[in-house]
Formats: sequence, structure tokens, C-alpha cells
Amino acid sequence: MAGAGRTNYANWRVATLVGVHLLFVAHFVHWKLRGRTLAPLEFNEVLYTVHQGIVTAGFLLMALVMVATLVFGRFFCSWGCHILALQDAAGWLLDRLRIKRQPIRSRTLIWVPVGVMFYLFIWPQLLQAWHGDAPRAMEVVAAGGARWSSFTTDDLWRNLPPPGVAVLTFFVCGFLIVYLLGSRGFCFQACPYGALFGIADQLAPGRIVLTKDCSQCGLCTKACSSDILVHRELAVHGMVTNPRCLKDLDCVTACPENAVRYGFRLPPLFRKGHPMGAYGGRFSNTVGEDVLLAVAFLVAMPVYRGLYDTVPFLLAVALSVCTAWALVIGVRLLRKGAVQFRGLTLKMDGALRRPGVAFAAVIAVVGAFFAHSAFVQYHTLVGRSLHGRAAAGDHAPDLVRRAVGHYTTALQAGLFSPADRRFELASLHRLQGDVPRASLLLEGILQDDPGHAEARFRLGELKAAAGDREQAMRLWAENLEQGEDRSGTQSRTMLARSAMALAAGHQAEGDAEGARQVCIKGLARAPGDVDLLVAAGGLAHRLGRIEEAVRYFEEALRHGGPEDMLRNNLGALHLQQGRPGLALPHLERLIALRPDDGRLRYTLGLLHARSGRTRQAEEQLVVAARLNPTDTRVQQALASLRTTSDPDRP
Repeated sequence: MAGAGRTNYANWRVATLVGVHLLFVAHFVHWKLRGRTLAPLEFNEVLYTVHQGIVTAGFLLMALVMVATLVFGRFFCSWGCHILALQDAAGWLLDRLRIKRQPIRSRTLIWVPVGVMFYLFIWPQLLQAWHGDAPRAMEVVAAGGARWSSFTTDDLWRNLPPPGVAVLTFFVCGFLIVYLLGSRGFCFQACPYGALFGIADQLAPGRIVLTKDCSQCGLCTKACSSDILVHRELAVHGMVTNPRCLKDLDCVTACPENAVRYGFRLPPLFRKGHPMGAYGGRFSNTVGEDVLLAVAFLVAMPVYRGLYDTVPFLLAVALSVCTAWALVIGVRLLRKGAVQFRGLTLKMDGALRRPGVAFAAVIAVVGAFFAHSAFVQYHTLVGRSLHGRAAAGDHAPDLVRRAVGHYTTALQAGLFSPADRRFELASLHRLQGDVPRASLLLEGILQDDPGHAEARFRLGELKAAAGDREQAMRLWAENLEQGEDRSGTQSRTMLARSAMALAAGHQAEGDAEGARQVCIKGLARAPGDVDLLVAAGGLAHRLGRIEEAVRYFEEALRHGGPEDMLRNNLGALHLQQGRPGLALPHLERLIALRPDDGRLRYTLGLLHARSGRTRQAEEQLVVAARLNPTDTRVQQALASLRTTSDPDRP
């Protein structure tokens, strides 16, 4: 029992974790009501910073937590992590159901979080250095009209799994892992962020410390949910040095002698002989079983990762750990005469008991599912590789045929038919000239997912190529209404291309205003798309809407459009409107881009002359005359300039 008058930190921690989830709900409600909200405060957003150099709200949260961990120790995991809250809730429920849970102590699985952390955060940097690429400059993506930005978004789920996958993740990372691997099994056997915090914790002065002599009753160890021998570490080191310590403060509450407190000491990394989280020989498996665990995990990861375009990376890690552990239990059932697990006798005297039969059946189902998943994933990955080569321009008939074969096998054998894989198969059929099969696949995608913008645009292309222009325009118009802009896909580009194709159709019918309205609608669906901005600017120019054209061209320039063409258009439009001062910077930039363009230098020379800058005018006309010696206009302009003005005038 807790010492008299001691604070029950468990209640405070529960209140804090409930508050975190209430903030999640408030964040979601704000997004639904306002349409735009703060970007997800998810650690997964750190990957945008690591891989692309984009500063995100999640990265800033991670940085803040890391700094706090370096001072106060590994607090965030137990006081602010929703996954740990889920695991603790699962553990509480299992206890109420009297289902035994026990942590496993593996020589190999303990390194999984470190390996995953290395793969996510360090390996990309090493590859970048290996290829000689310069480090990405850190940048903040402004909100503007684009959906994706650093700190605000209109897609709160942009880096989160769909709701169904989220539920599966909660079940696997919560209940399943807690039952198989023990309390906080995901934290210590899978989580890469926990590995980072564990390393930072070794530099932190904030510790669980022993403030006076104690009787070594062991109640602090019994209260610890992180499988740490708290009483032994306190006796040997005067504080808890194990990086698994999440600073729950349950051990502080449990001490009947008020001898255990939170305080500050010399960080463990600067002390000699601290255990660094070692189990001290208390391993759950033999060396052979731990090797089997490691091999099974490494084999399972590529099978589960991205399976059916559904399983995200961290869920794949959790599934791989669970599958590897299930394999070890299966091997025990085959090889040993007596097997117990979580208080259940599975096998005794060489014969399976009823619980053992149930376990064996579950393991057989898991094994069959894994083998089937491996078969589907193999054909999917090979098909994707061949499709990538075809998309890059390798249209060799044998390559396309093999890609079609692998995709067809994966889709026919799979439990699900991912829309994106069917879309890629349709593109391969199109390369083969098999339009009916391509159309059938695209129509099937739209039947299952009416918001699939890429499928609807491509189907419109096929209809237009077949001469059914009316049906094509109907599909493109529907795309602007129903097509969904989804993060991580080409959907926004396809929405823009739908608008351009539809606008071209209206222009072909002589409906220029209809084409203009389509461009406006397209830009509302795909803001910042350069090609659509250029098309809209050209259309506005032809309709005599010069200011509108200028606005579109300037926005296209800001979004990285073709500078040469856009500055040429903007310079011409400003000159047409009698605004030489606005045209001048565009023409000067064009000279830097095209220094050997004699006609451009002639135009810039005339512009300087009309503005009274005779010296600059003469410089440009002299170069223009050298570049185009047969152009009489240049010679005449240069002669006129020299006879009517003082060439030395500044």
C-alpha cells in the first residue's frame, strides 16, 4: 500500500491521459467545424522533416519533448502518449478478466525499437551522404491555398491511417501485444520514438531516487509496470538508471517508508556500472529461440509493410513482433513435452491440452495467413517494380506482360483488391493496347471508390481516344465535383488535368467563357497547380482579361512554373498595358536566362531608351547588333539613339 499521505500519482496520470484524448477530440471537432486546423501533432510528421526538410508541428513537438526528456527524463511516454494509455487500459481490462499477462525478456526483440529508429531517422541520411546529395535545407511550407502546409491543414488525417486501420492498430498495439509481450510491450519491443527517448533519458539528471535507507521490501518493483527491478537499482545506484523507466511515479506512491522520490542526480551515462536496461540473465527464451525471433521478425516486416496498401509501418512492426512470438510458441508446442503460457498448460506429457489445441489452431491460422500474405506481397512488389520501369519509359512487351502477370496474380489471390494496384494494372493494359480491360478495371475502381480522381481522369482519356468525347467530358466534369484530393497520391494533378481537358473541350466548341469557368473551378480543387494556372492565364489573355492573366501568370511563377515563358508573358502583358516599369524586371531577368537572345535585347534597349536611360539602352542595342548584325531595326535604333542623345548621360 502507499505510504501515508503520499500522492496517488496514478490518478493524476490517468487524468492527464484522458485530457490528451479530450484534446484529440477538440482538435477533430475544430477541423470539422472550421475546415482548417492545426496540423497533426503526431510524431509521424517528423518523417516529413527528416526526408524532405519540411518543418512540421509534429517535429516541433518532438523537439520540445526531446529537450524536456534530456532534463526531466522519460516522462512523456507515460504521461502524454495515447498508445501507452491504450496499453495500460488493455492491461487493466485483462486484469479484470483475470487473463494473465507477463513481460517477455528477449535478447533480440529489445533491439527492434533501436533498429526501427535507425531505419526511419538515420538510414535516410546515410543514403543521402552515400549518393553525394546535399543535406535538405529546412523550410516552412506556408498555408496559402495549398492543402499541405507545415502548421495548418484542411486534411487532419494527412499522415494518419484510415479509421478501420486505426482500430486494427489500437487492437494490435494495445490488447494483442499486451497479452503476448506484457505491459507496455509495444513501447519496449517496437516503438522507435521510445528508443529515442530512452537514449535521451541516459543524459537526464531527473531520476527516481532513494532519499534514505529502506528495508528493501520490493513493493516499488511490484508497482513498476516497466519490468524494472527498482529496489535493486535503488540499492546499488541510489537511483533508477534503466532507460525503460517511464517516470510513472507508481513506485514513489507504493513506498511505505517514503524513501523513494523523484529528484535530480548525475545522469546515468556519466556513472560507472549502471545496467543500461539489462535483464541480468532474466531472459524468457533460449538463445536459439531469440535468434528465431529475430529472423522471423526480419522476414515478416517486408511481408506486412504496406500489405494491401493498408498496413502502415509501425503496425507492420507490431504485427511482425507478434507473428515472430507466435512462431516461437508453435515451435515449443512441436518440440517440447510440456509447455505453459500465461498460466495456461498448453502441453503436458507430450500431449496437447485443450488450451494447447486452441493455441495450435490459432498459430496455424496465423501461419497460413502469413504464408498467403507473403505470396500476395511478393507478386505485388515485383509487379510494382516492373510497373515503375514501364512508367519510366521502358515499354518492352515482355516487361509489360510480366508486370501484368504479377499484378493479376496478386489481385486474384489477395483477400482485398487495392484500388491503386488495379489502377496500375489498368495502365499496363493500356500500354498493351487492351482498352476494354483497362476500362473495365477503371470502372470497377469508380464503382468501389467514386472519389478516385486518377481513375476517373484516365477513364475519360480512354473514352476520348475512342471517339466518345461527350462521355469523356462528362467524366472530367464529374471529377471536378466528386474527385477527392488525397495526400500522397497524384489526385490533385489529375483534378487539374481534368479541368484542362474539359476546358480544351469547351474551347473546341467555341465556348471560351465556359472554358474559363472550368479553369476557375479547377483551381479551387487544385490550387497552385502550375499547368492549370498557365492554361488559365492563356485563356484569360485570349478573352481580353489582361489583369486576370497577369494574376494567374504571377501565381504560376511563385509556384515554380517555367520562368522563361512566364516572365516573357508577363513582360509582354505589362508592355501591352503601357506599364514599362512593371515589364522591366521581367525583361532583365529574361536577359539573364537568355543572354544570346538578340530580339530580347533589342526590346529591352527600346524600353530603356523610352524611359530616358540612354546608357543602358545603348549597351543592350550594341549587344543586339552584335548578335543580329543583319537586323536593320537594331542598326536604325542604335543610330537614332546616338544622334539624339548624349551617350555619356547617366
